Amino acid sequence: MLKVKDTIIAGVLAGWMGNVVKEALTWSFYFMGWVSYTFVHIAAGFYYSKENIDAPLSLVTGAITDWTIAGTFGVVLLYLLRYTGSDYAVFKGIGLGSLVYVITFGIGMALDITRATLITPLPDFLLLISHLFIGAVSGWALRKYFTHTVSPKPKKKAET
Repeated sequence: MLKVKDTIIAGVLAGWMGNVVKEALTWSFYFMGWVSYTFVHIAAGFYYSKENIDAPLSLVTGAITDWTIAGTFGVVLLYLLRYTGSDYAVFKGIGLGSLVYVITFGIGMALDITRATLITPLPDFLLLISHLFIGAVSGWALRKYFTHTVSPKPKKKAET
């Protein structure tokens, strides 16, 4: 068990653990030609034109954005588990991952927030699977490594 006592740091680390798996899947899909854009490309598309999404500095900006979102995801999941209990943490993570996917890709793509677009159902489905994995791995990490942070012991009241 990792001895991270800070809620934000524990959540960010769990989100990043999940993001490693999400990114590995997505980049694999990208190199196999199954998706045209990774999450790094899509995040870069928040800021840059479609023609500039592949530029090295655009990808750096996209990566920073993606990892920031992943850390925030982990913090939100930690608080969700703290409020609802850490039983079924993997499934709760999957549920949150699918909700984030629906919000970011359902609503976000409909509003043209990013210049990257998903043309066919296959990329959309594969990116959904990646979101389920970030949720599952983040939930697993919080349950396995950060249980003491998710369910902190009550503090003793100072005697007067």
